[in-house]
Order: sequence, then C-alpha cells, then structure tokens
Amino acid sequence: MDGGGSRVLVVDDDIVLAEMFVEALSLAGFQTTMANTGQAALDVLQRQQVDAVLLDSQMPDIGGHEVLRRIRGDTQTRTLPVILVTGQGEIARRVEGLEAGASDYVVKPVAVDELVARIRAQLRGQAVWTRLLESQLRERATVTEALCRLRPGNSPEQTADRICSELVTVRNLDGAVLVMLTNDDDAIPLGRHGNVDAAIRVGEALPAVTARHLLQRARQNAWTELRVDQPPGATGPPLLGPSAPAAAYAPLRSQGRLLGVLAIAAGQAATDAPTDEVAQALSAAIDFAAVSTALLGPALQRQSAMSLTQSALSQVLQAGSFTPVFQPIIDLTSGDIVGYETLTRFNDGSNPQARFAEAAAVGMGLDLERATMATALQAADGRLGNRWLSVNVSPQFLASGEAVPLIRDAGCDIVLELTEHDPIDDYGDIMRAVRAFEGPVRLSIDDAGAGYACLTHVLWLQPDFVKLDRGWVKGINADPARQALVAGLESFASRTGATLIAEGVETAAELEKLRELRVDLAQGYLLGRPEAAVTLSS
Repeated sequence: MDGGGSRVLVVDDDIVLAEMFVEALSLAGFQTTMANTGQAALDVLQRQQVDAVLLDSQMPDIGGHEVLRRIRGDTQTRTLPVILVTGQGEIARRVEGLEAGASDYVVKPVAVDELVARIRAQLRGQAVWTRLLESQLRERATVTEALCRLRPGNSPEQTADRICSELVTVRNLDGAVLVMLTNDDDAIPLGRHGNVDAAIRVGEALPAVTARHLLQRARQNAWTELRVDQPPGATGPPLLGPSAPAAAYAPLRSQGRLLGVLAIAAGQAATDAPTDEVAQALSAAIDFAAVSTALLGPALQRQSAMSLTQSALSQVLQAGSFTPVFQPIIDLTSGDIVGYETLTRFNDGSNPQARFAEAAAVGMGLDLERATMATALQAADGRLGNRWLSVNVSPQFLASGEAVPLIRDAGCDIVLELTEHDPIDDYGDIMRAVRAFEGPVRLSIDDAGAGYACLTHVLWLQPDFVKLDRGWVKGINADPARQALVAGLESFASRTGATLIAEGVETAAELEKLRELRVDLAQGYLLGRPEAAVTLSS
C-alpha cells in the first residue's frame, strides 16, 4: 500500500492506540506525526503542514469536537480532512462531530484496512477539490484580465452591459447583474446577463424592499444568499433568476462611497460549507467588483453627484426655498426709476448663477426657471406702477413656450433678458417665442461686451435693450480703453434701435463717465440695491 508521502496527524490520549495507528499508517506509506492532547494537536497544526487528521472524539484537556471546531475556524486549516475516531455506541457523538465539520469517522475497534481506505478517500477528495479550486482561480484570473481589457462605454449602462456579458462566460456562473445605488436609497439595475429575474429591467428602480435589502447588506460587506434567504416581503432573493439556487453579492466602493452592487449567480446547489460553489462565487464577486468599480466608478460618481443635486433641487422647489428681489434701473438723464430687474436669492445662500447652472446640468433648469419666474411675478404684481419688469430667461425656457402663461397676467410690462452666455441654436425659434406673447413684451440682451456672441444676438434678434457687462463698467472713469469700447457699443446700440443699460455701477465717478458717454440707463449698488417686493414704491 502507498500513502504517497502524505502526512497524517494522529491525535489520541491513549498512547498505545496512537502508536498502533502510526505504525499502520507508516506501513501504508504515510508520514505521521503524533499528539496526545488536543492542545498539542493545535500546536502541531500551527507550525507544521499536514494533509489529514485522525482525531479521537474524547480528549482530557480540549475535547475532540472542540479541536475540530477550532480547525474549521482557522482559515489555514478550514478545508483539512479530519477523520473522527469514536466508540462503538457513541452515535450521538458521531452526529455531533459531523455537524462540527468532521469529514468522516471510524469506529473503535478500528480495522486498519478501513482506516487506510477512508484516509485515502479523503485525500483523493481533497486533491480533486484543490484541482477544482485552482481551475476556478485560473478562470477568475482569465475573466479579471478580460474585464481589465474592456473599454468603458458611452454611458454607465453600456459599460455595465459589457461587464455582465463578460462575466457570464465564467464556468458555473449563470447570471450577473450590476446595480447602481443612489443617494435617494434607490437601486437601479444598469446591466444584466444570463439567469436573472425577469422583473429586473435596466434603468427601472427595484422594489423598495429589495433596494433596502441591498443597501443594508452592501453597507456591511460582501455576502451570499441561498434561495431560502429572502428579504421579508420579497418573492425571492434580489436579482436571482428562478432556477439559480444561490448568488454572491459584492459592493462597488470608490473613495469610501458606496456606488453599487455586483451580483453573480452560482450555478450549482450548495451547502454553507466554505468549499462550496457559493463560497467560490463570493470570492469571484469580490474580485470582479473591484475591476467593475475601476470601469464604472467615475461614471457612477458623476451619476451619484447628479442624483444628489437633483434631490437637493427637488427639496428647494418643493419648499420654495428662494426669494425674489428687485433692483431698480435708472434713467441717467432724469434720475427716475424706469424699471426693475428681478433676481433670485436662495435661502441657503447658494450662488444664484451656480445654482441655475447646476439645475440646467441635471435636467432641472426649466423647472427652476418656471418656479422662480412665477414667484417673482406674483411678488411684483400691482407694485411697480408704470415701471417695467426685467426677468432673466434662458433661450431654452423661452423657446419652450412655458413663459407665455406665466407672463399673460403679469400686470406690468415685461422685458425678457437673455444672457449672451446661453447658446442659441435657432434664432427663428426665439423670435417665434417672443411673438407668441399677447401683451407688450420686449427683449434685452445681457452681458454685452463679454464676447462676440452678443453682437450676433443683437443682429439676429434686434432687441429693445442691450445690457453692458459689469466688467466694462468697473473703473471706466480711469480707463480710456473701456471708455472707447462703451462708446462703440452705445453707437452700435443706437444705430440698431436698442437702448444701452450699464450694470454694476458702484461709484459716482463711474456714473458720471457713463453720462458723458451718453449711456441711457444704469443699475448698480450706487443707484439701488436689490430689495424685497414689499419695499417697492408704487
């Protein structure tokens, strides 16, 4: 008989019996090590490599079952074959030993041939499992390399689809799903392939109970689920297809932020033993989640930031957390107030220009414009007398037609103020939008002098007013270059039938120079700060 040089640790407090086992195993070609107490056996395992353990169920210091539990609790010896030696009538102890993780058992008096056969069977099984593990590790490495070669798509969904498609090529991997976790505690699938629940649709938020389950588990660590591990109220484990018995989940994290979850379905029914397919799937999920984070992380972070911005803006809109203020526009010849520009101040102190820009960036620009315009018109209603009200409006909002019903009952003349920084794709659309207003609506171009686009706007739209950018007003009294530019713009405006408005006037010297240059109208802190509607003069 040939033990192939495998080393067996014999653990028994009966010295005579232990030596008999050692002699029998040595004759069968095994190398042996002997320990007479449970603690001695654990010490051997800490300092020496063994291939199998023959363990007496009853020991004087640390019982055999406790030794077995410690072996299974150590990652270094967790998969080590352990054969339990029990007495003839110790059926209950055999059951307890098997539940504690024994690989097999033999009954005293032990038949030598049976003992050798059982040890050989366990070693063969261990060798098969080792080869399987090595094969799975190679396959995981192959897939990880393939994932690293993937190019991110044009969208998170396209990238996630490529990742999931690549993952289902793994042996015994039936399905894969990538889910984005948002700041609103929503879970939205970005990609899916293989054996996935039919109700899972890319881009559609998962049920609240499933989203909560994923969020709670992902905030802790990677995990596995059998089909029986259902979150309360759900019809099955999240994301799992009907025929998949188990799944492994791994969180996607970047810079400490939880961005999503990768779920992969294990292809075989499994127990909770550490060497089963579920455990292998969990290790693979952790590996693949790391690569997926590298590929998807930047896009998911942008998406997460966008979701956070949308949530904050939604709260601003729902609570009406903004206030309109009104800055007077002065006739520089008479000194009279001829109109007001309405501006928005946010309750949290946010920069208005930045807040409107971020709203436009996340697709909520029109919503914010609609709300702030409606609030400003309501606040000014009946308070302006014969003065006009200038309201800032983007070309997109103007072209949408949504300003028409808001302005219809404004109760005062309206000037629509377009900034030159907003691109205009079709001037015809803007002209048609202006003609759609029933009342006396005039057009103003803001930020003149800040760039070439303003002149194009003026030529195409023929506005009633052209507003001089504050950058050219500041210090104009002492700067001939600024004076020359403003003189040219004043001539340009008058020849095109427009009235020039200077904004940002803060000193008496600036005001005097603007009068010399024959600028018609002006606004700025020198002439009047933005004020609440309740203080406006009628």
